[in-house]
Amino acid sequence: MPLTQSYSRVKDGVVQVLALNGSTLVSFGSGSVIDDGCKVLTCEHCVIAGTQAAIADPRNPGRALFGNAIFVDKANDIAVLEFPNPVGTAVELVNSSKCQIGNGAFVVGFPMGVNEQTLFSAHIASITGSHLRIDASVNHGNSGGPLFDLDGRQIGIVNAKHGSLSQFLTQVKDAKPGAMMSIGGIDPVKTIQVLIQEMQKNLNLGIGYAVPTEKIKPLHAILTKCVK
Repeated sequence: MPLTQSYSRVKDGVVQVLALNGSTLVSFGSGSVIDDGCKVLTCEHCVIAGTQAAIADPRNPGRALFGNAIFVDKANDIAVLEFPNPVGTAVELVNSSKCQIGNGAFVVGFPMGVNEQTLFSAHIASITGSHLRIDASVNHGNSGGPLFDLDGRQIGIVNAKHGSLSQFLTQVKDAKPGAMMSIGGIDPVKTIQVLIQEMQKNLNLGIGYAVPTEKIKPLHAILTKCVK
């Protein structure tokens, strides 16, 4: 099923979330415009302590719009940013409790730090008490982005991807730098640890996770329009 029409409904409601330290980009993710257009729903782990919460200005490439975190739920990995003025067209949030395994879906966001929106088609692969698992490619930067049903209604917030390390790599990751003799001034343990971090961040096994919209019920108190 082509997703062109559904994407056209939501594209103005997906933004790139930034964590800035002055003019330095510390981290990046994605988010969806909700409620009155002045609020952005994203992941709690996209809101970095000691940085300024912002989004890439959709109308002025290269510029940022600064906001404030008005809601943070670490347990469910959910956060809401608020901006002085509307930053896009609010998406429609629906209750995810009606999702079934096999349902079609799609993810929109800004993976790998690219500055263009990307769309990945998906299916609901499994449902747990805390997550919807999807068979979509989820990468660093997709976090906080919306998971939509085929009608373009948000049913989840993408927040993780599946990935695990072997026992050997886990031992190396947890080893203390300097545990091995340096070679040419390079600490092999530290080098491998950096490589493992990059592997975890950039390699993908084709299973993504999304926080179901059913988990955002605490937001009812601060939103005028919440989950239907």
